[in-house]
Amino acid sequence: MDEKLMSLSFSIEANKGVYALLLGSGISYSSGIPTGWGVLKELCRRIMLTEGSEEQDEIKWYEEKFGKPPLYDEVIGMLAKTSTERNGLLKEFFEPTEEDIQAGRKIPTEAHKSIAKLVKQGFIKVIVTTNFDRLIEQALDELNVQYQTLYHDSDIDGMKPLAHADCTVLKIHGDYRDTRFKNITDELESYSDSLTDILRRVFDEYGLIISGWSAEWDTALRDTIRSVKGRRYSWYWHSFAVEINEVAKELINFRDANLIIDQEGADHFFKNLHENVSNIRSIKHINPDNTLVKINRIKKYLSNNQSIELRDIITEELKIVIKRLQNMDPNQTASEETIRRWVKEIEEVITPISVLMSILSYYGGSQHEHLIIETIERLTNLVEHNGSDTLLTLKEIPAQSVFYSVCVALVKSKDFSLLNSVLVKPQVRDKLYNARDFTWYMSPRRGLHEAMRAIGGASYHLPFEVIFMKPFIERIFIENQICLDKEEIKLSYDIFEFLRSTKHRYLGDDYYLSGCFGYSQDRKNLEEFLSKGSEQEDWDVLSLFGDKKENFVKALKVLVEDLNRESYFNGRGLLSSYIEE
Repeated sequence: MDEKLMSLSFSIEANKGVYALLLGSGISYSSGIPTGWGVLKELCRRIMLTEGSEEQDEIKWYEEKFGKPPLYDEVIGMLAKTSTERNGLLKEFFEPTEEDIQAGRKIPTEAHKSIAKLVKQGFIKVIVTTNFDRLIEQALDELNVQYQTLYHDSDIDGMKPLAHADCTVLKIHGDYRDTRFKNITDELESYSDSLTDILRRVFDEYGLIISGWSAEWDTALRDTIRSVKGRRYSWYWHSFAVEINEVAKELINFRDANLIIDQEGADHFFKNLHENVSNIRSIKHINPDNTLVKINRIKKYLSNNQSIELRDIITEELKIVIKRLQNMDPNQTASEETIRRWVKEIEEVITPISVLMSILSYYGGSQHEHLIIETIERLTNLVEHNGSDTLLTLKEIPAQSVFYSVCVALVKSKDFSLLNSVLVKPQVRDKLYNARDFTWYMSPRRGLHEAMRAIGGASYHLPFEVIFMKPFIERIFIENQICLDKEEIKLSYDIFEFLRSTKHRYLGDDYYLSGCFGYSQDRKNLEEFLSKGSEQEDWDVLSLFGDKKENFVKALKVLVEDLNRESYFNGRGLLSSYIEE
């Protein structure tokens, strides 16, 4: 992350509502809406052609024809006499046709949408713009954000104070639906007193993020900025180009502004900014002290049989995970850096709920079967199906992590009956795969393994389990004292993956070959587990296999055959530990 962008992101998150935006025409560039100057040129061109003149510089022609530079209100008045006619004239420049909508033109861009999200979350409350279009208002409307729009002196006079409004959009050049535009051809040399006053307040009382504004033509706006001497908060100037014009350089130096160059444009800049701020907020919510408080709460609720409070705390944590995952946009290149960042962010956000679910399963057991299964089911509905396949696949990690946390805890507590329920009872809520059974859905698919190979797991047979899942389970179980050390957790972890693999054979599928144990030379723990089980007439593990030893043996034999065929270390030692061959 760019150092200045990082600084801005942290500052926005830490100082909610302190930063305002100053947006120029560049913010709407990717939408295909012309700038105010572009609209004026087109109208002058139409007048010129109507007068029978040949194609030439329309502005120069207008000046020669009428003896003065074109002014918005005069040019529009020449072409449309009534208010209704004027709105109809401008409508084609700013409002999308069905064809425009299908092509993604004249509708809010990624920049507008990201800004609207920042506003909805309370991070931005004031937006100053030189644009005539209504894209920022439309983006705010889509999120049901309340705002006031000011584009004329009469609006300013009756405005709600900035501090009291949820959001204020100050359109200093006007709105296309109101033809009282500011003149953009004479460099906007002056503003009214009321507009100057409110701009000075914004520039004095708020930090400022400038994007899409060149500063070349707006003399009055430049002068207003220079008239404010205060330096309460930092200013940030986002430029699309490496080369900055001299006027912009002068203002940047005057305000000691931080220059951020992002040549991919406003969409990329604001999308990254929103994602960074959201990430920082999530990370602040997820800290060891916070998690410890929640652990103490859930243990208290368990000991006092407070089932309602238990459900509330799990649901509350689940909402945090869902919201965070929804904010992670998969419509970007799945580079190694992006995959690493996503994996780290996902791990951070799923740690609390995984810890809570492991404790609920270990101490609560069958009494809370419905809550355990419902939570896992809800996590199967996190993956949308539009974007990078690799990044979308990473959104399966929360369901996998909670599923593993629950199942390993149940093995540790020897609650094999509930383990059986968790393996088969949940319903898949993923819209694309809801017709598939849960065992198929939860088998780590190719995408998860490929993502882990991309970040350094090429040498492993099961990179998802080896690189992510097993270390994750080890960390949360040891940190939260469910297990004392790695050796202790290895037994429960390996037994779970072994029972899961055998259960798949019992169900008659081969979705899941094996876990880490299938590629491990050290199976002493499993062999001892099987040997002790063989001595018990009513071995509780058999509840996973219809309470029949012959079902378990049959499934185990199929697993051993599969391992002999697919695994380097084959299935040796497993079957012989349970029955005499």
